[in-house]
Amino acid sequence: MNKVPTSTYLQNKNPYTFNILDSLSIKLTVTENPYQLPLELLFEMAARKNKKRGFLFVSKVLGKHIPVKPAASLLSGGVLAMRYMEEVHGVSCSKREDIIDRLLSGQGEREAYLSMLKEPFQLPDETLFIGFAETATALGHNMFEFFDNAAFVHTTRENIQELESIINFEEEHSHATSQACYCSEELLQKGGPIVLVDDEITTGNTALNIIRAIQQSFPRKEEYTVASLLDWRSADNKKRYKELEKELGIRIKTVTLLAGEIEVQGNPVEDEGAFLYIKDERAAAAAQVNRISLSSISKEIQDHPYTSISSKGEASNVLYSGMTGRFSGLLSENKADINSFCRMAGERLLQTRSEGKALCLGTGEFMYLPMKIADYMGDNLFYQSTTRSPIHRVNKTGYAVKSGFAFPCPEDDCIMNYFYNIEYKQYSDIFLFLEKTIDEVKLAPLLECLKKTGPETITLVTVN
Repeated sequence: MNKVPTSTYLQNKNPYTFNILDSLSIKLTVTENPYQLPLELLFEMAARKNKKRGFLFVSKVLGKHIPVKPAASLLSGGVLAMRYMEEVHGVSCSKREDIIDRLLSGQGEREAYLSMLKEPFQLPDETLFIGFAETATALGHNMFEFFDNAAFVHTTRENIQELESIINFEEEHSHATSQACYCSEELLQKGGPIVLVDDEITTGNTALNIIRAIQQSFPRKEEYTVASLLDWRSADNKKRYKELEKELGIRIKTVTLLAGEIEVQGNPVEDEGAFLYIKDERAAAAAQVNRISLSSISKEIQDHPYTSISSKGEASNVLYSGMTGRFSGLLSENKADINSFCRMAGERLLQTRSEGKALCLGTGEFMYLPMKIADYMGDNLFYQSTTRSPIHRVNKTGYAVKSGFAFPCPEDDCIMNYFYNIEYKQYSDIFLFLEKTIDEVKLAPLLECLKKTGPETITLVTVN
């Protein structure tokens, strides 16, 4: 088994201490680690440009800010699903040790992932999985795919003219706090268990806010589960869960791969300093831009034509993919159709690759389908996504975000987006995945940033 490298910013004992740019000190006391996963397998630390919370646990398995092998990220969702079955239903997976070994070693993750999919967990009651935008849209969908008798939807920050959100809630520590949920009322009226999926819980307030919103419109006596890769709730935070259980007459369970308490000292980093990125205008000019549409690939799940309203009130007609679960939601019987589409898409895109290293880049909330497609695109390929999260970029050993670019979101140019940790000439091919066709003028700033990373080709891949 390969050893996971230890970050130089980590004291290898409990409690662990992280020094973030000599400005913030995070003391972390681990209280729960059921699979004995090394912390440095799961995350590194970075300084966040947010006065509400000046630090960030940057996931090394999520496929957001740090590039990952698609299968490794997909397998981590399987591990969280496995933990859910153990914790909530008392059912152990016969392949548990092999699955954990493959995640730890970084070898054979795809085989383990596909093996788990062949034997999905059977749920006694239909269970609704809700992934939180933007970071956990893929994790929520990924976790859902390991179950039968399940449904999935993810929350969104999209403003849709024709639809009214049936759940509205706040993500209080975020830089973009308001979230909506456009799923069908039928999914929430069934009254079965609900699993809320987030990449990380710090205070747990986001989960409490959505539970309260659901109970107000769709009261139920069944249980909720909050599932996350990381759980840093304090004793006071956990007490609020108990108080809400008593107030609403419900049960709230939690499932995580790593839990503990954090103590923060110091002040948020205010100035980024002299961040520089290697510039080679000749390499940028040489990058070839290709375009591929996947609209001709057959699919059984209907797309959604809606009017999207930008943050400055501009309306645009958009054909959203029906395979994301953002709107009407998905059921277990939809999984085979989604997998078939992703397999055919991946095999088609594989034929366009050079022999070099490749990156598949999702965009914003559009994470799961690009990651699933990327898993069919061969070896020497990595996946990550653009993000709304503003993070300090500092090229230091052990620091999680060493480089990155900022650009106006092509779908809403009032919102700044970012991508991180793409080094100069790191990839021969970059595949940029877009859910829908975007005006070339609005896409230009992102393309110019990608060109500066020095790839030979950039391929724009649209699902619709």
